[in-house]
Amino acid sequence: MVKIRSLPLGVDIGKTRIRVAAAIRTSSGAPEVVGVASSEMPEDGEFAAAVLEDLRRELGTRERRCVLSLPASGGVLRVVRFPEMSDSEWRNAARFESERFAPWNTKEIATVVRAHWINVRDGLVAIGVAREDALRSRVTCACRAGLSVSGVDHDACAMRRAFPFADAVLDVGCESSSLHVFSASGPISVTIPAGGSLVTAGICRDLGIDSTAAERRKRILGTAGAGEAARDAFVARVDAALTEVREHNPIRRLAMTGNGARLPGLAEALEATTGAMVDVPVSDLLRVPAYPDDVARSAAPDWTLAASLAAWETP
Repeated sequence: MVKIRSLPLGVDIGKTRIRVAAAIRTSSGAPEVVGVASSEMPEDGEFAAAVLEDLRRELGTRERRCVLSLPASGGVLRVVRFPEMSDSEWRNAARFESERFAPWNTKEIATVVRAHWINVRDGLVAIGVAREDALRSRVTCACRAGLSVSGVDHDACAMRRAFPFADAVLDVGCESSSLHVFSASGPISVTIPAGGSLVTAGICRDLGIDSTAAERRKRILGTAGAGEAARDAFVARVDAALTEVREHNPIRRLAMTGNGARLPGLAEALEATTGAMVDVPVSDLLRVPAYPDDVARSAAPDWTLAASLAAWETP
């Protein structure tokens, strides 16, 4: 019988919120989330580590190992086919390839490149590229909170674990959103410079109210006659991003997550425009004894990434 043991914490450090998930590996060998805690990101980022430490204590765990992740803006993954070559040659080739597909200038911005074979016979190499500043800021925050970093995942890989049935995942954030499309050559991640705040601003303009009142109205009523033009503008941006990648990557089911995914009517508007089946599913990772179904359903958009990171470790 496999002994039940604690897994590294899943730590999701976002722009507006921090989430921490605790998980165990059960006697069956499967990971099981036993608790999730979240908090607003402090305005002064220097206090983020203190918030992270408080969340760990809130979970009541002694576990200090953790798994972090990088968003699409900070990291990219690709699977590339190389001809037969020496180790030094394919490492140099991997760096050259990274300069081609990284969405930033790797010669001007400090960049970490990692590559490893995933199929030697077919010459397939997985290449991971990360902005050093994005990597360092997250690792530094975790270390200041007294945590030990066991690994750094990519948001797209975590979303794939959470929603293995989806062709793509749309993570709707506050000021920006990420579209992760799963292809044979690795995940394709697109940053969309719009999110829930776009709709909030639209409600402010349409009703002449402040952002606090607009945000409250949005959470309760959705657009409901105000902010609809802003919502439609967001849908158009997502549709444009999907169109760019759809030629070689059929997208039949789009899963939404992130707090912005809670906007009433957004899934229906996206479905009507894109032609894909769009919903806000609850990952099986959150269907656990620790939380009843209604709690998991309500919290899923906020908790999914942290829960998937907590399930990162292989048996």
